[in-house]
Amino acid sequence: MNAQKQISLENRSTVSGAGQPTENTLEVSTQITEQQELQNLSTIIKTWRDLNKEASTLKEQVREKTKRMKALEEMILRIMKKNNIGALDLKESGGRILYKRASAKEGLTPKNLQGLLATHMKSEEAAAAALKYINDHRGAKVRESLLYERE
Repeated sequence: MNAQKQISLENRSTVSGAGQPTENTLEVSTQITEQQELQNLSTIIKTWRDLNKEASTLKEQVREKTKRMKALEEMILRIMKKNNIGALDLKESGGRILYKRASAKEGLTPKNLQGLLATHMKSEEAAAAALKYINDHRGAKVRESLLYERE
């Protein structure tokens, strides 16, 4: 079985004397045999594994910096609340830090949804039936990915 890749480059130009456009098409065709694909697979896997390891290291560094940032953010918020400060102008960067308060809805976990439906429908059985229907007819998202397991 042969895999075939085709690259097509188009070059359109006009001839100065006749003024008629001419079309030059350059096609580069490469054929990769199954044997060559399997030989390349080893190097591709090694490269992917190295990048995976590097990404894991970078993610760990991001987690550490995020923890430090949250701790500093809590300190800043506490000081701003305590001193009733709504905004701070930063001379160094020319920016501002604003104290902002927003509320968000709770997540619709099965337990939370069950309680809300039971309250609304005034019946545990009707709430359970509605929840069962919702869970049975929910759409599912399929994700495909690679996982590297260390030995």
